[in-house]
Amino acid sequence: MTENDSIDGLKNFIYNLKMLRLMGFRIAMDDTGAGYSSLSIISEIMPDIIKIDRSVIQNIVKNSIKESMLKGLLLIAREAGSLVVAEGIENEDEASVLTRNNVDLAQGYFYARPSVLINSIAT
Repeated sequence: MTENDSIDGLKNFIYNLKMLRLMGFRIAMDDTGAGYSSLSIISEIMPDIIKIDRSVIQNIVKNSIKESMLKGLLLIAREAGSLVVAEGIENEDEASVLTRNNVDLAQGYFYARPSVLINSIAT
C-alpha cells in the first residue's frame, strides 16, 4: 500500500492480504504519516513493516511535535508487531533522533545514495 491508494472494500482487501501472507509475502505500509496511510488502516491490516514518511523525519530535530509523532507511530508499530523503517534520513542529527528512539531501520542519503544494481550472474 502507498499513500496514493485508497481502500474500498476493506473486507476483500484484508482477505487478499491474508492469502498473500499464507503464500509467504510480508505486507509493508509505505509513507505512513502521509496520504491514505492512516492509523485506522494500520489497526485493520496489521502490516509487517511500517515505513515512516520523510515528512515526519525532515527537520525532526527542530520540531518537538515531529518527534512526538515518531514516538506515537513507534508505539503503534510495536503494538502491531511491525518492523519500522524511517525514510529520507539526510543528516546526522536526524539519524541520532532515530537512534535515540530505537527505530528499527533507516534509509536515506545520509547512509547512501541510490545506485544501480549490477547483475553479477552471467547470462
